[in-house]
Amino acid sequence: MARGDGIDRTNARNMRLTAAKIGNTQQHNEREKDSYVNQDIVPERTSLNVHFKVPSAGYQEMFSQMEADGVISTRGIKADAFRYGELVFDVNSAYFYNHGGYDFAKQFYTDAYKSAIKIVGGEQYILSALIINFIRTPPTFIRTCADECGNPIP
Repeated sequence: MARGDGIDRTNARNMRLTAAKIGNTQQHNEREKDSYVNQDIVPERTSLNVHFKVPSAGYQEMFSQMEADGVISTRGIKADAFRYGELVFDVNSAYFYNHGGYDFAKQFYTDAYKSAIKIVGGEQYILSALIINFIRTPPTFIRTCADECGNPIP
């Protein structure tokens, strides 16, 4: 996230989501919407996205299967509780450009994905993870557990 002062910045955050919001998150992350409000989204670039983990079904279906298989437990969790987390890494484009371009960015996000696996306790808890390369002036995201990774390299 550049501020025009020559300093590269990274922002990492965990976005908490309820069951009611996971469907919209899946549509956004997996590019399933017919239209987008963000004017910088270029749907024709969706093919440039790179999945680290492709979802095997819808996010809610995968979550329900994990519960049925005993991988996770929702016992005692209220219906409106936060059940999903999106781990987001946001890095400005200049950082990648100045350190080797696209190949550097892919390695950066490969390493970030490996870190996300450790943070959430194992890859079995990650529903989807990808680099997004469809934004005209992209921020950079990686989201795990209803995931998205953004790639700022055009």
